[in-house]
Amino acid sequence: MPPAVADSSAAVPASDDLKVRFAGSLVGTTAYTTAGDEQLRGSLRRVQGGEEQIVGTGVKLSGGTQGLRFEPSDWTLGQGTATKNFIAELQFTPTATPANLSTLLSAGGNFYVRAEAGQLRYGFNSPNGSQWTNNSASTAFPTLNQKHTLSLQYLPSSTGASLYVILDGKQLPTVTASKGFGLVSGGEKAFGFGNEVHPSGTNRGFVGSLQQLRVTTGPDAFDPKAFVLGDGGTGPGPGGKCTDLSQLSPGNYIPVSADDCDQDIVTKSTMVRPTAQQWQWQDDRLSAFVHFGINTFYNQEWGNGTEDPKRFNPTGPVNTDQWVSSLADAGFRRVILTVKHHDGFLLYPSRYTDYSVASSPWLDGKGDVVKQLTDSARKYGLDVGLYLSPADSNQEVRGVYGNGSAPSTRSIPTLVPGDTRAGQPNLPSFSYQATDYGAYFLNTLYEILTQYGKISEVWFDGSNGNTAKTEKYDYPAFYDLIGKLQPNAVVAVGGRDVRWVGNEAGQARADNEWSPLAVGDPADKGKFTEIIPTDAQALGDRPSLISAVRQGANTLHWWPAEADFKLTQGWFAHPNDKPLTGKQQLQKYEESVGRNAVFLMNVPPTTNGSFSAASVQALKDFKAERDKAYATDFARGRDAVSADGSVVRTLTDDNPLTSWSSGQTGAGSVTVDLGAPKPVKRISLAENVLNFGQTAEKITIEAEQNGTWKEIGQSGAVGQSRILVLPATVTAQKFRLSVKASRAPVQLATLSLWGESAVALPQPAETYLDCSASRAGDGSRLAPFNSLEQLRQVTLAPGSFLRIKSGTDCAAGGSGIWGYGTAQLPITATGYAGTAEPSIGGKPASEVLAPYTVKGWQLSFGTPVP
Repeated sequence: MPPAVADSSAAVPASDDLKVRFAGSLVGTTAYTTAGDEQLRGSLRRVQGGEEQIVGTGVKLSGGTQGLRFEPSDWTLGQGTATKNFIAELQFTPTATPANLSTLLSAGGNFYVRAEAGQLRYGFNSPNGSQWTNNSASTAFPTLNQKHTLSLQYLPSSTGASLYVILDGKQLPTVTASKGFGLVSGGEKAFGFGNEVHPSGTNRGFVGSLQQLRVTTGPDAFDPKAFVLGDGGTGPGPGGKCTDLSQLSPGNYIPVSADDCDQDIVTKSTMVRPTAQQWQWQDDRLSAFVHFGINTFYNQEWGNGTEDPKRFNPTGPVNTDQWVSSLADAGFRRVILTVKHHDGFLLYPSRYTDYSVASSPWLDGKGDVVKQLTDSARKYGLDVGLYLSPADSNQEVRGVYGNGSAPSTRSIPTLVPGDTRAGQPNLPSFSYQATDYGAYFLNTLYEILTQYGKISEVWFDGSNGNTAKTEKYDYPAFYDLIGKLQPNAVVAVGGRDVRWVGNEAGQARADNEWSPLAVGDPADKGKFTEIIPTDAQALGDRPSLISAVRQGANTLHWWPAEADFKLTQGWFAHPNDKPLTGKQQLQKYEESVGRNAVFLMNVPPTTNGSFSAASVQALKDFKAERDKAYATDFARGRDAVSADGSVVRTLTDDNPLTSWSSGQTGAGSVTVDLGAPKPVKRISLAENVLNFGQTAEKITIEAEQNGTWKEIGQSGAVGQSRILVLPATVTAQKFRLSVKASRAPVQLATLSLWGESAVALPQPAETYLDCSASRAGDGSRLAPFNSLEQLRQVTLAPGSFLRIKSGTDCAAGGSGIWGYGTAQLPITATGYAGTAEPSIGGKPASEVLAPYTVKGWQLSFGTPVP
C-alpha cells in the first residue's frame, strides 16, 4: 500500500542523522564538526570547496558546482531502487533568479527538488525496464531574498512510493508512483543540498544560502508533526487551517471540502461507517451471479435486441433448485440473477413489453424464471439479488431508449389495460420526472421489487451494451424507488451502496482496498461522480483520498467493493466451457474476500436449463479447497495479551462485533500464545468497521522462533476482511500482531491463525452453542460456540443438529444461520444439558427460529437432551 498521512502521534526518531544550523565548523572539503546540540551521524562536507560558512547563520552558495553533500553512516537508500523511508528538511534563502535545473535538494541520483521553467519542481525518476518514468509535481518558486522552510518525506512500499512535501507550512500535492526512484552507482547514501548528486549534473548549483539542514529516517506513515524545522505541519494545509473535529459524529456520509486541511480529510475518513445493510452484505462474503437469457441460446455474450424470443427454449427443465442447492452446498450466501441483460430480454412476463419469456415456447409462455429462482433461494436459505441492466437494445429498436424525450411527470406503476393491480388497496404508487425509457425502466423495476419477496441486492451495470443512442438514466428515481420498496437492499455497480472493484478478474487491490472513499455527491442524490475512477490502482489511500477532495469531491462515503469474475470463459454458457479449478477459485477468494471485497462469481446455466456437471463439480471442489485451507483456527478462544499485560478475548472469539483496541494511533501490539507450536499457513484479520470504521494502514505479524521474534507477514489496509497467505507454513507457539501505521486507534475484531488439512474434513453432525461459556470454542460439545456470531461463517449440513444449551440466553445475532434441510435430512434445532428452553435475545429459541422451518428445519426444544 502506498504509505500516507498518519495521526500526529506517529513516532519521531529520538535522534537525527543530520540536524545542523552551522554553529560548528565546515573545514575544507573533508567534514563538518558539530557544535552544541547539533546532530551528525555520518559525513557532511563541501563539494567544490568555495562554499562560504557564516558561523551560526548558514552557508552561502554561489551556484555552479558548489553545494553540500551528506552521507549517513547507519543506512543506505537501497540497492538499485530507493527502498528507505526518509525525511529531509532545509531552511534556505534564494538570492538570485534560479537557472533552469538549479537544484535545492537531491538524493541518490534521481530524486530532486529544483527549479524548472520558473517553478519549483519536486519528484523522482523511477526505472521502467530500459526506460525511466518521471514522477513529479511543481509549485511557484519561493520568493527571492526571503527565508523559506522545505520539509519532505519519501515513503516507499511494496506497491510503489509517495513523496510528501510541505513548503513554508503549506502541504503541496503529493507525488505517487508505482516504483521508487533509481539509484546511481555510488549514490546509495548521497544527499545533496544546493546541488545535484548525479555525476552528470554536478554543475546545477543553487544561488543563495542554507540556514538549517536535517535528514533522518521517518515514521511508517506521513505525519506533518515529524517535521521540526520552521512551521512544520502546524501551518495551514491546502485550503486553510485544520479545525477541531472532536464534535464530529460518525455517519455513512461525511461532508468534505477543498477548505479542509489534509489531516482533517484523513481524520474525517475515520468517522465514515457502513450502514447495517452494507456491513451484512460484505459479511456474507460469497455471492454468485447467474447469467441466463436469450444470449444463452444464441451462444453469444451481448445481444442486439433483435434476437427471436422463440429461441429461448431450454431442452430440459429450468432447474433452479439445482442452481441454488449447488451454491448453498458450496457455502454461498447470495444468488444474483440477470433478469435483463443489455439486449432487453426479460426472464419474467412483464406488463410493459412482450420481449420476454412470455413470448417463448418455454412452458407455453407461462414460465417465470425469476419466480422459480426466488422460490428456490427461499427453500435453500440464500439471499436474492436481481440484475437489471439500464441499457436496453430492444427498447432502442422500438424507439423508446434514447429517443430524446424530455422528462415529464410519470406515475409508477403505470397501470395498463387488464392490470390486476388496479383497485388494490394500499398499492404503493409514486410520481417521478422521467423520460419515456426512464418510465419503462421504473415500471419494470417496480415489478421485480414487488412480486418476488425480499430482495437483498439490486445490481445495475456500467456498460451500454450494443446500444448506439444516448439515454440519460434517471438514477435519482431508480434509487428512490428501491429505497421505498426494498429499503434493506443494497444497490450495486451503478449504485450508491456497492462499487465495482475495477476489473472483471475477481481481484481487489493487493494491499490497498479501502471502503471510505471521496466522491462527488450530486444534489439530486443520483449517481456519484467518481473523482478518481473505480478502476484506479489507488482509490482510498491517503494520497488519493486527499487528491480527490482537492479535485472536487464533496463527501466521504462508505463504498465497499464487489469483485466479479467468471467461473467459465463467458458470462453466458457456451458449448466448450471449462470451469476454473477449485484451487483457482480459492485464489480468487483470497484475492477478493481476503482483500476487503466481496467475491462474486458467475455460474451460467446451459441451454438445458441446469448448471453443467463440470460447473457443479467445480463448486464442490471450491468448497473442499476452502475447507482444507481453513481447517483449524489455532487462535480461536486463546487469550491475547496486550503490551500492557491486559488479557483480551475479544480478538479471538469469532465475533466481528467485538474487538481489541490498539489504544493509540500507529502503534499497539498483542500476543497470542497457542500453548504449543502449531503450523500456521494463513492469517485472517478484520476490523470492527460497523462500530469504528476502517483505520489500519500497516500491521505486522511476527512469530517467536528460537527465542527471537521474526516478521512473517505484513498487511496494509485491513477493513472488514483481510487474509494473509504466508509463503510457507510457519510453526510457532507465540505470534505477535503490531500496529505500525493507522489513521486512528485500530479496533481489531479478528485474528485467526489457520492451519491446513491434507483432506477436507466432513461437516460436523452436531454443532453446540453455549452463550454462557467464557471463551469461544469450535462448536463441539467440549468446546461450544459462545455466541450466535460464531455461526456467521458456518454452514450447517442437511441432517445435522444445532444444540443450544438449555436455560441460556444468547444475544440476538445480526445475521441469519446458514444451512438447509430436506424432508429426509432435516436440520434439527434442540436444547441440551437440561430441559429449559434456551432463548435468543430474550425470546424463546423456538420463536426466533420458527422462520427456518421453511428451509427444512425442525424445532425440538421440548425434548430433554442430556
